[in-house]
Amino acid sequence: MDKNQIKTLQDLIRNADECHGDAVFIKEKDGKEVVETTFSQFFENSRRVASFLAEKLDGKKVHSAIIGLTCSQYLTAYFGTVLNGNVAVPLDAQLSAEDIIDLMNRADVNVFFFDKRYEPMLPAIKDNCPAIKLFVSLQPCESADTDIATVIGNYSAAELKSFDDSMLAAIVYTSGTTGKAKGVMLTHGNLIDNTMCQDNESTVGESLLSVLPIHHCYCFSCDILLSLRYGTTVCVNDSMMRIAQNLKLFQPSFLLIVPMIAETIYKQIMAAAKAKQLPPAALAQAFFGGRLKGIYSGGAYLAPELVNGYLELGIPIAQGYGMTECSPRISTAMFNDISTAGDVGRIVNGCTVRIADGEIVVKSPSVMQGYYNMPAETAEAIDPDGWLHTGDLGYVDENTNRLFITGRKKNLIILSNGENVSPEELENKFAMVDIAKELLIYAEDGVITLEVFPNSDICADIGEAAIKLHAVIDEINNTLPSAKTIRRLRVRETEFDKTTSKKIRRNQPFKGEIM
Repeated sequence: MDKNQIKTLQDLIRNADECHGDAVFIKEKDGKEVVETTFSQFFENSRRVASFLAEKLDGKKVHSAIIGLTCSQYLTAYFGTVLNGNVAVPLDAQLSAEDIIDLMNRADVNVFFFDKRYEPMLPAIKDNCPAIKLFVSLQPCESADTDIATVIGNYSAAELKSFDDSMLAAIVYTSGTTGKAKGVMLTHGNLIDNTMCQDNESTVGESLLSVLPIHHCYCFSCDILLSLRYGTTVCVNDSMMRIAQNLKLFQPSFLLIVPMIAETIYKQIMAAAKAKQLPPAALAQAFFGGRLKGIYSGGAYLAPELVNGYLELGIPIAQGYGMTECSPRISTAMFNDISTAGDVGRIVNGCTVRIADGEIVVKSPSVMQGYYNMPAETAEAIDPDGWLHTGDLGYVDENTNRLFITGRKKNLIILSNGENVSPEELENKFAMVDIAKELLIYAEDGVITLEVFPNSDICADIGEAAIKLHAVIDEINNTLPSAKTIRRLRVRETEFDKTTSKKIRRNQPFKGEIM
């Protein structure tokens, strides 16, 4: 595929058909069977959905909300929407009916593609979303106007329409830990730039196991769009409860995960190796299916100790960094370029990064158009010179072009002596501490405070947890300047409130008992 000829998602899927045709694009389970969809079949099916939308909405602009888990039907609905210049609105599968209604109304949605499990929500959605003209189920469903299989069976493939890369392709809602969700407007040009910003990331015939939620830009861009570019097979992980089973079944070449999953798997491998008195590296390859080349990690901090742990297992784990507003990649690493210095990879091609008062600001063709119908928030995020203000603190190693993240600007703790402390920088020092299952660091009465929800598998009660945690805090404090030392510990008996993407909300009342 000549990347210089790819300007839109339409170009990408058409060229995937031409270059990879009969190769398998999607493998997924249907009961006990594995069903395959080729690149050509996927292109054809997407064009049929595009034809259906054009007819049913009389050629008017379509904003399609899509909700569900990763599957060929979901992706067909997505590409059937964007193929001829309409707009996809992927929604978080864990949202309540109230939130789904709010986001669809705010995104001017007029077509709703939904997994059958959302059928009980339809009466409320129909009552509160009057702009929606079509309800299309991803599987057969009596409450829908039709379903994807019926559409594919009854419509011929649409003729492709011409449009340029400035056309809006998707409105992707953020799920920040504070504030109202914002609809990030990503153009065809944004998504294609990010798809093409690196080279040699995969090859025809390789496969990945798609594990992360499909509505996330990280998953959609790096699992789906890159697979269309390289001719990689996407194997669908149908449940986090079956990830080990699916790794053995599909035997992927690589996978994209978040650090929480990477850490959980690593601990499982090490525990099994200890129990069976076998070399951990041998068990690791068996666990991942025997053909794994490496792991890509993103979405949160990845401890250097975990990177080293995987390298000792013979599995490189490459870290990247980005945000939905940048489609999403800002930096990334390759399997032959693994760093254990705590960075988040090298800045990707075509992206310029500078540090302004400690904040990472970015200029790139991948940067969003703005937030949908939120001009004030857009002006706050993108300055008049076109720089995207990420809100993240960090620095660039000018010699290696590697990017380091030290925290979030809005979370900075300002002490009475004027010292600025990044809570994330301190929290990261507990990344491999098993006693702390969840934690936050914040200022309370001018004192740096650690609040912890302990691991009940390690500590019998919060008293035992406090004793062990104080020992860890003393050890970590010995490595810190006095202004940054942790002076107070709170231990809580309940988990922290979290977003649907499992990030702890910082704007919640603290409940931990001082220990």
